[in-house]
Amino acid sequence: MHNLTSFLIITVTATACLCLAQEKFAYLLFSQQWSTGYCQSAFQNRCLKQNMRGFWTIHGLWPSNDTAQPDFCNRTLRYNATVLKPLFRQLQLYWPSYTTNNSNLFWKHEWQKHGTCATSVSQLDGLYNFFNTTLYLYRLHNLTDYLFNSGVVPSQDKTYSVKEIEDALTDDLRGASNLVCYRTKNYSAPVLSEIRFCLDKQLQPINCTGRHSGCGRKDIYYLPFNSGNASIAAGQGRVWHFFGTSFPTPSLSRSLRPTVFSGIFRDRGGKVSRDKRPAMG
Repeated sequence: MHNLTSFLIITVTATACLCLAQEKFAYLLFSQQWSTGYCQSAFQNRCLKQNMRGFWTIHGLWPSNDTAQPDFCNRTLRYNATVLKPLFRQLQLYWPSYTTNNSNLFWKHEWQKHGTCATSVSQLDGLYNFFNTTLYLYRLHNLTDYLFNSGVVPSQDKTYSVKEIEDALTDDLRGASNLVCYRTKNYSAPVLSEIRFCLDKQLQPINCTGRHSGCGRKDIYYLPFNSGNASIAAGQGRVWHFFGTSFPTPSLSRSLRPTVFSGIFRDRGGKVSRDKRPAMG
């Protein structure tokens, strides 16, 4: 009996230590994806047209280090779709899976692989908090607007240099962004699919190390979204249109906003604005 008790104590302690070790990370990598680019990739035949969007959508928020990402940090933290019911409409719109109509499979994967490693950040601790806060960060860091306001708009014919895309994002993201591209036989240059940038544990944008993937060093395509009727440049006006339906600029209702952000954001009359941020160290 004594030996069994000792074994159980050692096992539990070892498991706890392993979870703590896996949870250690330096920053968060926020990845947003562009459905037109993604669906020009090897996943082309798997993409569901009705799930594509005319604006950048969330791929995930990933605890990261310069050399690796912790993953699957605590398998006892289960995914429960019922907990996310208040967020369901927002998740369906801004965090869709492009390849399955059951987005719960996508969200479950993101929670189990990445969300369980983010619990040391209070705003991300727990299933609801992880998804709610990520939605909120998405609203604050609207890549569709950032690019559009810098004159970078999707085009079937025009290409952009990698540097043009980087420069369009530098001021808003306060540092480097990592681009992900795919090569396809339909285009002479790589196609932009994903943009990733870093946040510190206070959820502020920071510069961090990282490399582009698949984009090369020259020009890339930022392809327009095709609604089935016409190609639409992202960011036209304040409403994005697709499949005959109009959706508002990505935003969250007041009830869905995280209440604690370490003084990063203030609510003024129901509107959100950024506080002045301290200088980077």
